[in-house]
Amino acid sequence: MTTDQGPIYYFCTRQHAYTMGVLLGYYDHGLGEQVRIIPYEHVARLGPVALGTFIFTDFERLSAAQSQAAISLHGRIRSVNPDLLLLNDPAIVPGRFDLLKRLKAAGLNHFDVHRLEERKAIRRFPVFVRWESQHELPLTGLVDSAEALDRAIAGLPARIRRDPDLMIVEYDAAPSADGRFRKYSAYKVGPTVYPQHCFINESWYIKFPSTRFSEADRAESRAYVAENPHAEQIERVFALAGIDYGRIDYGIVDGQVQTFEINNNPTVLARPPGWEAGADYSRYAAMHAQALRGIMRPASGLSLVLGDGTMSVDAAHADAMQAVRRRIAGFSLRRRLSLRVLKRRLARLLG
Repeated sequence: MTTDQGPIYYFCTRQHAYTMGVLLGYYDHGLGEQVRIIPYEHVARLGPVALGTFIFTDFERLSAAQSQAAISLHGRIRSVNPDLLLLNDPAIVPGRFDLLKRLKAAGLNHFDVHRLEERKAIRRFPVFVRWESQHELPLTGLVDSAEALDRAIAGLPARIRRDPDLMIVEYDAAPSADGRFRKYSAYKVGPTVYPQHCFINESWYIKFPSTRFSEADRAESRAYVAENPHAEQIERVFALAGIDYGRIDYGIVDGQVQTFEINNNPTVLARPPGWEAGADYSRYAAMHAQALRGIMRPASGLSLVLGDGTMSVDAAHADAMQAVRRRIAGFSLRRRLSLRVLKRRLARLLG
């Protein structure tokens, strides 16, 4: 690498390298040679790597053995030089359940979470059931009583009902004055906290903005990004969580941040430039690139041995980026096929 700054190494699972890979492979930011994605699957094969900044992510997707290997890797890197910048210690970053328990105990969240076997002790309703480690829709709607909760859980398939990854979440959202709900998202990259978007929807559970996202809504989201109004509260949440890199998703209830989750391997950009007509995601790329530059450290010339030397860092990164490109190509193919089918249907209707 021909730069005065040392590299950034981003550890994640190969399947989910797209979270950083789309930014690196498709956007113009000048970081292409300075950030390297290293899938955990390749760590044992790596040769010497130049000292730099190390970001650990994707903990909920690791097996018990992989998690222990990540903890060991973090410890080995730290032992080489205590002054190296390592973001996210896999030994202390909590899962979603433990994080929400911690926030409730500290008074930073109003709501609590429970395991299914603890549901008889729940006194606050409504609640809903969701996965702890998966980023999927809730498994139930809002449930307003203990009896209804029992029925909802009994209605789940047995293989899901018995899964220890399930948790019960107390509902704590509130619509704004216009009757709609807001979900805010902000990133932490070392010392930098920057907002990314405000999604507005008629539904209490927000994965995406409403299809009726108006120009006024876009202006509100831009103002949120520009003003960063909740930075102080967000910093307290990240500090309590012990997370140095990630994205927080939250709402505001009675003026207080209510944290839904912190994703430690968040998707920076999901699609390449020009994917949607009229949509410009380059500003998101610029914000994240600037934050990444803030955690880069001067190059030292020293190196660190991570594996047996049968794979270079560049080869590991190239393999991760190949997985990213295949993912995007798959999305592109499906979109073209969908448009082709739609055109055929329209032609038949008009013919």
